[in-house]
Amino acid sequence: MTLRDRLMIVTSSATIGLGELLSRSFAERFEGVVPPQATRLGSVRAMEAFCAGIGPQTPDLLLLTRRLPRAVVETCAANGVRDIIEVQLGLGAVVLAARRGEAMPGLTTRQVFEALAAERPVDEEFVPNPSRVWSDLGPGLPRNEIRVILPAAGSGPRALFDDLVMEAGCRYVRDIRLLFEAAYRRAKCITARNDGRVVNVPYNQLAAALLAAPPGTLGAVSFEQLTASGGNLVPVALDSVTPTIAAIGSLDYEQARTFFVYAKRQHSRNQQGVGVVRGIREFLIESVSEHAGGPGGYLAVAGLVPLAPADRAAQRRIADEARLMSR
Repeated sequence: MTLRDRLMIVTSSATIGLGELLSRSFAERFEGVVPPQATRLGSVRAMEAFCAGIGPQTPDLLLLTRRLPRAVVETCAANGVRDIIEVQLGLGAVVLAARRGEAMPGLTTRQVFEALAAERPVDEEFVPNPSRVWSDLGPGLPRNEIRVILPAAGSGPRALFDDLVMEAGCRYVRDIRLLFEAAYRRAKCITARNDGRVVNVPYNQLAAALLAAPPGTLGAVSFEQLTASGGNLVPVALDSVTPTIAAIGSLDYEQARTFFVYAKRQHSRNQQGVGVVRGIREFLIESVSEHAGGPGGYLAVAGLVPLAPADRAAQRRIADEARLMSR
């Protein structure tokens, strides 16, 4: 007996695409199940919803690009959410790339923000971004026109770019750092210029758009898109680190994040066959399968860098045993 006929998943902005992909794959793998419902709430609201309590009105699963903070785990426990399973899906990374033969010197995240932001602070006021060429932003940069292709707004890859590049870069800008209201401050960090220097395209069309773009154009692609280009796209170092499998796997490349799924074991059916919903363990097993998260799996095609083989095996054991998080 269950109280609900479908899994409920809450996600951050950066993980909604992954949540929808996992939901479709789960429904295809287990014939006859009602497809899970994935809802994007943003990371803070998603954690709040997951930790609100136990029962059919609360979500079963949570997708994030970071580990649940200890304070959130304590809030979960205070609300009765004590049996949590944590599995890692893989690593997501935002990569700035250029076409082969048009290599760009390394950039800092601050320079990327200053190139792409809609507004820049000047004399304690915000004015339209005046930068036209990269050399406006620092010595050693070329006099190439600033042209950058980004994933479309609202997509998971764009959310990662906003978080890990734009917001990371504006952190160093004093006039923005001093803004008190968090939503206003974030808007100043992530709102891209609309004067034609930034072009937004669907994520799955980005690599092709970059290859067809005017000389000197950069694009924000996934690591999988970079490697799938067969060398036609080359990465740009950010903050002195070039994105490689090793740098992403060790998180030395700061524009990388580990993707996590959290599940409430208390929502699974107990030994008497009673629970909130069916399929939690099966969803986790599918999410960490080699078919999903291994090299060439559908998560890799969607842009995730697979975990190391030993780490993938460890996640499969956690899912199979429905092993609880130990921290």
